[in-house]
Amino acid sequence: MLRKEGVSALTQTRVAAAAGLRQSHLTYYFPRKTDLLAATLEASHAQAHKPKRGSMGSDVDPVEAVRALMFERNRMRFFLSVVAQASDQSDIRATLAAHARGVAEQLAPLFGRTADDPDIIAFVDMLRGMGLRLLLESDDKRRAAVDIDALAARFGLRRSPEARL
Repeated sequence: MLRKEGVSALTQTRVAAAAGLRQSHLTYYFPRKTDLLAATLEASHAQAHKPKRGSMGSDVDPVEAVRALMFERNRMRFFLSVVAQASDQSDIRATLAAHARGVAEQLAPLFGRTADDPDIIAFVDMLRGMGLRLLLESDDKRRAAVDIDALAARFGLRRSPEARL
């Protein structure tokens, strides 16, 4: 619902109906919209870092995983809608910060770096910025053509041959 329609679609009435719950039950656990949004974001974050059923972690190309995370329209729209809500909500900001750290933690070993390396952090930030720019463009072929390894090289990052995510 959030990915397709944005934060404005996240109402207790709609979520309760979609989940097959009474609204009073949902309100008991999530009294504010921000509580519901924070829980949704945490669940999305956990799902994004969970291995897909039927796949082996080592079979997933990390470059394609990053491409899907940063350049897929619905995911970027969802991310931006949450960021817009997060400016004054500490619980949502904390979940977004954990997500940002998680992306850096997944990418850093690929380049033989640590997640707190400034080049890794700048690389992740640049990918998010490109995701935003590509969201505004209508050419889906450009999204597929982004050379993530070449972008990493701009930050002095080169994949370690033995590194695996």
